[in-house]
Amino acid sequence: MKYPKMRSVSAFPVMYSGKEMICLKDASGLAENTVLVPKHVFFIVSMLNGENSVQDIQVAYMRTFGNMLFSDHIQKVIDHLDKNLFLEGERFEAYQQRLKTEFKKAETRPFLHLGDRAHREPARLKRELASYYSHPDGPGDMFPEIPTGSIKGIMVPHIDYMRGGPCYAWGYRGIETLDEVDTFIILGVNHMAAEPLFSVTPKPFETPLGLMDTDRDFVQALIENCNQDLLEGEFYHRAEHSVELQTIWLKYLCADKGDVKIVPVLCGSFDSFIGQGISPIQDVRVSDFVNGVKETIVASGRKVCLIASVDLSHIGPQFGNERRVSHGDLTDIRGDDLEILRSVEALDREGFWQSAARDANQRQICGLSAIYTLLSIMEVREGKLLRYSQWRDEQGRGCVTFASMVFCQ
Repeated sequence: MKYPKMRSVSAFPVMYSGKEMICLKDASGLAENTVLVPKHVFFIVSMLNGENSVQDIQVAYMRTFGNMLFSDHIQKVIDHLDKNLFLEGERFEAYQQRLKTEFKKAETRPFLHLGDRAHREPARLKRELASYYSHPDGPGDMFPEIPTGSIKGIMVPHIDYMRGGPCYAWGYRGIETLDEVDTFIILGVNHMAAEPLFSVTPKPFETPLGLMDTDRDFVQALIENCNQDLLEGEFYHRAEHSVELQTIWLKYLCADKGDVKIVPVLCGSFDSFIGQGISPIQDVRVSDFVNGVKETIVASGRKVCLIASVDLSHIGPQFGNERRVSHGDLTDIRGDDLEILRSVEALDREGFWQSAARDANQRQICGLSAIYTLLSIMEVREGKLLRYSQWRDEQGRGCVTFASMVFCQ
């Protein structure tokens, strides 16, 4: 390829064998491998924008570093990136088409995350989930001071269990004793694409604890009640973790309730509305989806609980910021997060939106669209924050925050 172009990737510093490297990760999750490159090689990567040839990169490298880089070295970097599916072109297009064809034919959504094989062993996974309740940061035997029958929604993290397990446990402790819920609508986050704004799938989700069935009648009715194609982005469910991580907890808690089902939803990015200076509900696609869900809930006659699968702030070089996150920064981050969570507790949808929009969502709240959608659909009396948590990389390269809440009538 004469003018190679990188696909959308996440690039962040990591330490490897005592050296600081740049880790490249496919933002869509389709390419499974990660690639580590030294900083000078990352310069080459940054030049792969579809407009520069190998010779252009040579000239720019000479101007920047003052020494000559052989063309075969640059080509070797390009070939390695292409082999690992980081470049646009025939190789990636063929790979993506194969995945789409396989997913379309599949009767279920395969289980993909949680890492090693041990996590796929049901007995071990159950012990791990149970341990998060008794963890020092977990809820223990405490239950929210709310009648459990009145809970109509929860907010829980979608960070990995190792870092966020106890926080998950706070949210799920609130719905442990719910006996009457037929369907959980899971509002996940589409980390792979900004659009479409809403995507559903009727496919049941495989988990190590058994199949988590979807409420296919509800999904079909929702599709019919909305004036937009909710299946256009179905493929994004294949590799997205934000719904999958909730299906495991639900399967764990509802093991004896075989008729409990889910409605998987991925919410795209609402960041474009910040640039337009409007509230998301002013966009016909958002209002159409919100009204469609409400109409479908009423018509179905099913008892529904909503789950927002969200994380909050993402700060540090790992997420594109220049400055590392110090221990002192955590207090400021906490203050900003709690301010925005007070709006969520108060069910103040527009106050929540303005809190994030006033600085153009510089904290990169990845749950922005799902939380806004949750607040738009629910008709409840109050929200209650159960747990707020922060994770910080030891070197300060990244910080992620998350929380658990319940919402009741």
